[in-house]
Amino acid sequence: MKALTGVSIIMFLLSSVSAAQFDFAAPNPVELESITDFAGLKAQPAEQTPEPLEISDETGVNYENAESVKEDLIKIIIANKDSIEKAETALIKIFAYAHSKGMLEPAVVAMLNDPRMQKFLPPLPEAKRQDYIRKFPTMIAAQLEGTSYVPGVEGFESWESMAQRHAAIINSSKFSARPAGQPSLLSERGFISELEKISGAEFRNGNTVKYLVDGPASFAERENIIKKAKHSVYMMVWAFYDDITGETTTDLFIAKKKQGVDVKVMVDGNIANFIGMNSLKKLTDAGIEVVRFSDPARKYDGMHAKLLVTDGEHAITGGMNIGDKYSHMNPSGHKWRDTDVLFSGPVVRDAFKIFRNSWNEQVTKQGLPYAPVKDNPPVVLPKGAVKASLVYQRPDKDPLIHLSILKVIYGATKRINIENAYFIAVPSIKTALIDAVSRGVEVNILTNSSESCNEPIITAPILESLAEMITAGVNVYVKTGETLHSKFLTADSAFAALGSYNFHPKGIRYEREITLNILDKQATDELDGIFYKDAGQAKKITKIEELGIPKSPLNFLVRRYMYNQL
Repeated sequence: MKALTGVSIIMFLLSSVSAAQFDFAAPNPVELESITDFAGLKAQPAEQTPEPLEISDETGVNYENAESVKEDLIKIIIANKDSIEKAETALIKIFAYAHSKGMLEPAVVAMLNDPRMQKFLPPLPEAKRQDYIRKFPTMIAAQLEGTSYVPGVEGFESWESMAQRHAAIINSSKFSARPAGQPSLLSERGFISELEKISGAEFRNGNTVKYLVDGPASFAERENIIKKAKHSVYMMVWAFYDDITGETTTDLFIAKKKQGVDVKVMVDGNIANFIGMNSLKKLTDAGIEVVRFSDPARKYDGMHAKLLVTDGEHAITGGMNIGDKYSHMNPSGHKWRDTDVLFSGPVVRDAFKIFRNSWNEQVTKQGLPYAPVKDNPPVVLPKGAVKASLVYQRPDKDPLIHLSILKVIYGATKRINIENAYFIAVPSIKTALIDAVSRGVEVNILTNSSESCNEPIITAPILESLAEMITAGVNVYVKTGETLHSKFLTADSAFAALGSYNFHPKGIRYEREITLNILDKQATDELDGIFYKDAGQAKKITKIEELGIPKSPLNFLVRRYMYNQL
């Protein structure tokens, strides 16, 4: 069954009279039917979506201009304001027609700016309200295209089909999941070989890792390795802000450029359209090559990976972008809780290759007049004793980070700790964690609460996922105060993973991500210590009622229509 709908996004917004403020992620509709048995368990089915309509000029929808589209949208929404879902068919037809004729953006922007619609919008500062209005047409277009609603555009594989394929991959192992008390599969060489194959990344011997807890630690190390660089400074990042951190980093890069160092920066192209324009212009004016990531074949995909590589010898990855809320450089600004990792040794060679391949691909696809990165990364000698691999995930291919996480969960026999900003368990993750608990494995999860979450639209889905985990016997902790932005996992004092990947559908459907996998008891125990410190400062939830899940029909709309964009 194909799923809909673009209209659901607008329905969600217009139903938000009593809702909290919210932020939007990249879009696509939900298609969750009953999930096939996965490792012996079954996930709960999601709400089903209506069958898509066939849209054409003969369906009775025909407009001469965006103004007439706007007027009909407003009339329909106002007439059905108390039960907007009843107008779904009519709105879908209009949105699809407008998109096919190139009128969607002006019509939706005009509609949301119309005085008649203001009472339906949530209370937001004007700048943020306009930001949402500007994003909405793109979200609706992606929603339509992601369900094969637009002729010639291939939609996403269903979650059901994906879960079945992933189940087959995981279950093809020579090793069966073991009950608690037995030796961890993460200590079995054969199991690790399977993990390498699934993740597409080989574990390298001879590395060092240093966890960088919060911005001051990470940005001090960034400055250190950048200043020491003699040949190259390469960075890919989701966002580069126009703030104190952006200015400081810009000046640092320009100084290295003047010294003759090859400086290259890649940012997410969609985000760069409205964040960091001044900083990026300053970089390009100084002769630094800046690529705004985009994929013409998948125009809604994003570059969410964070990676800094200097001289092919040192690298940093994790959750932090170039901005004050990450670095804490602004004394009066937000100070998010985040974690990066500095690593050196042979695995940095893989970091270099990931940047090289991404850069050269973008330069070629976009026809940019930039020099490619050299084909051969420098040879990196062993620096320590840690085994590590670097996994890169692309939404146009199988989700390698996601698959490796599944593999690790089924390999654990003692304990799994998950610290992640946005925990919305897709069916395969949900089932894997339930299976782990049923085997006697201790599972602990720390994520954001309704108080700390910076993306209010995903608050209810996070809390609903946590409710399922509590029911299954998982220990759940939620952050209070400032936002948690960390993204790491540990298992059995043997394995750790830290990077940019969030536990949510968007990370599979739309984002390029990167994660450092670590096989080392000491390094894993150290990251466990960081987890326990964070959990100790968080609120432990023992009853579902303590989560404070918002009671709103919006929860249904989000589950029904917006799952993939969460």
